[in-house]
Amino acid sequence: MKKLHALLACSLLAACADADDEMANTDPSTELSEYDLARGGRLFDKWYADSSFEGMFTPGSEGGPFGDGTLADVNGAAFPNDEGHDYRLKNFFGWDLRGTEGIYGPGYADKSYALSTNLLALPRSHAELVTWFEGGGDGLPAYGDVLRADQIDDMAAFVLAMRTGQLPRASEIWALSATAPSSYTLLPGGDVQAGHAAYASTCAQCHGVDGTVYLFDDGEYTLGSFARQKAYEGWFKLLVGHPGSLMGPQVPDGLTAAEQAAWILDVFAALCDREVYPATGASKADVEDGDPRCGKYLR
Repeated sequence: MKKLHALLACSLLAACADADDEMANTDPSTELSEYDLARGGRLFDKWYADSSFEGMFTPGSEGGPFGDGTLADVNGAAFPNDEGHDYRLKNFFGWDLRGTEGIYGPGYADKSYALSTNLLALPRSHAELVTWFEGGGDGLPAYGDVLRADQIDDMAAFVLAMRTGQLPRASEIWALSATAPSSYTLLPGGDVQAGHAAYASTCAQCHGVDGTVYLFDDGEYTLGSFARQKAYEGWFKLLVGHPGSLMGPQVPDGLTAAEQAAWILDVFAALCDREVYPATGASKADVEDGDPRCGKYLR
């Protein structure tokens, strides 16, 4: 009866999917402290760029079991990269881990390589996830040929931690939108002033007080303009770090998953201020007045 009431209360498809995700959570007491969840998240994002990856891998070019930048499928044959997934778990499941039910699904970013599997609603144990990631199948290549057992353990633990609420989810920071650019909008409730303080204490040392020290995506964005246009991705980087860079997890230690989500939302709410964190030096235009991604946070 509770599930029926929750489903009836959902007015949007995305909201209903979120409710189903929460109901699908299993093993909330699973002990994951022995795993490096942040490293698991970075490997999930782009395993061959992370500093823990040994060897070289360039999709379609070098590395892997065949030496040509290709991974094997569950049967040992070449797993093609025709659609451009580049063998990243992030590409198969999206920045929200929900596959075609999430931001990479039809009606949103509509990525052709996204799988129909929603990892937040998939009741597989840690061992089952490890077996899947290692050997492939169900739309995935076999990662056991290129990653160590401990790395695959961390990737599976990261997925399990997010599924069981031990890490925050995208749905606690932004909502899917079929009409907004980039298919998302930040959630209300962020504390802008707390976000400015968090930025000053955590981010400014590397990115500068106004976020213009480093440019992103071949010079297209400053930190501020990136956050205003791609928070659907940026939240993930704050949580686990950026593969292949010095950036590790930025969220303070000792916070609950809900507190981590609130901290991340506060930072993105603050970064919606175009005067404090301008697009100076970026080649891509900043958001215009009224852009729905920042909503009422936009300044």
